[in-house]
Amino acid sequence: MVEIINWLVIGILIVVGVIAIKVNHLKHKFFIVMLVLLALFLYSTIALVTEEEKLDLKTSEGLFEASKVYVGWLANGFNNLKELTGKAIKMDWTSTEGEFFEETNKKRR
Repeated sequence: MVEIINWLVIGILIVVGVIAIKVNHLKHKFFIVMLVLLALFLYSTIALVTEEEKLDLKTSEGLFEASKVYVGWLANGFNNLKELTGKAIKMDWTSTEGEFFEETNKKRR
């Protein structure tokens, strides 16, 4: 039942975004698209975290615990993204003499 409600909310957000984009007098379509994407991101990640951690959102203690878990989850995600980006920057992207190319050439022969 919860999954049906999640998909219903996501569908409504997408429909609202498409309708907002189709309106001719709106000058800030990009802003609207970004808001809809942000809302989809927040809703889907909150639903994912609360489902995974089996959090109770009906009590104030549950909401407080859920917010701590969600903020920790987001911080961990951004930390992982920062680490991944740092490692990608340190890689040698100019070299074409790697093992991948040698193995690919060997397979073709």
